[in-house]
Amino acid sequence: MPRLEGTLKHYDWGSKTAIAELRGIPLSGEPEAELWFGPEEDLPWLVKILAIQKPLSLQLHPDAKQALRGFELEEARGIKLDDPKRSYRDKKSKSELVCAVTPFKAFCGLREVESAIETSEIFDLPKELVSPLRTDGEKGWSEVVTALLSGKWNQEIENLLNRLRVGVDKTRKKEAEEIIKIAKMHKIDASIMLLPFMNFHELEIGDAMHVEPGVAHIYIQGMAVEVMEPGDNVLRAGLTKKHTDKSEFISLLDINAEETQIQSASGADHEYKGPVGNLTVRRIEDTKVEINDSRSIDLILATTGVSKIRNGEETQLKPGQAFLIHEEDSNYTIDTAGIAFLVRGETCSY
Repeated sequence: MPRLEGTLKHYDWGSKTAIAELRGIPLSGEPEAELWFGPEEDLPWLVKILAIQKPLSLQLHPDAKQALRGFELEEARGIKLDDPKRSYRDKKSKSELVCAVTPFKAFCGLREVESAIETSEIFDLPKELVSPLRTDGEKGWSEVVTALLSGKWNQEIENLLNRLRVGVDKTRKKEAEEIIKIAKMHKIDASIMLLPFMNFHELEIGDAMHVEPGVAHIYIQGMAVEVMEPGDNVLRAGLTKKHTDKSEFISLLDINAEETQIQSASGADHEYKGPVGNLTVRRIEDTKVEINDSRSIDLILATTGVSKIRNGEETQLKPGQAFLIHEEDSNYTIDTAGIAFLVRGETCSY
């Protein structure tokens, strides 16, 4: 099996330098947002290298039942698959694991109720915004999010930004800085008002987080390896020029989701939890490992240094290159002078 170079995707939020520098090739001059491994190789899952220079939209993904319902509804409405206003492009769910290659910033998931109320006080937000949380606890989130995304908050956004510029509690300083940056790009977008109620995460190299269907998130900046189900369904609520569907976003929002946990790589060979039961993701750094009884499909992706794959013969991977092993019950070795990711998939039905 030959080395895989991946398929480059150009989106305006991508970095003009990060992926090219990782691969050790000349700059193209264009934003290079994602390097894909998967669909072209006919794999039942997708592996990407993300290079984020500007924040993505406020978004979430459906589970399998929601995806099927949404797809069939848009089909019945006669919305073409390539229509920019289409939200459901297939019947697949989308659960994703994001593993930081560089420091990586994101807003992900709604805060716990007490933290949300505390943050609203620190940021001096209108008291009526959180009254449903005070009255109904977690059940109040639907009312809060609906009000935030549906209203016109021009003056409240300006008041929030003025408060953040003056300075806030040091525990909120970094997320305040990110809210200010996002607001400079999107100015009066109502979604800005939801940001204080979301958890802010800074992933260090080797950290990962599993983003489940129904969890609102915004990837802000950094490079990461992303492993996911191959669904292409994104429900956007704002902070974008693309199509948004706030009502569908709100209906799919999981207000009972547990806070996303940050997983830190421990040791030279670390296995993360997620994204789905039939996929495992391992981060292998500066070591040699024996892989026994491969299941269905294994993909090895190098991100730093040189990785040597021995499967009858030796193949060397440079950063940004991948290698596939299709044979079941195959034994091989990975010898890394740097970092490689092993994505192991079992045969499944999507």
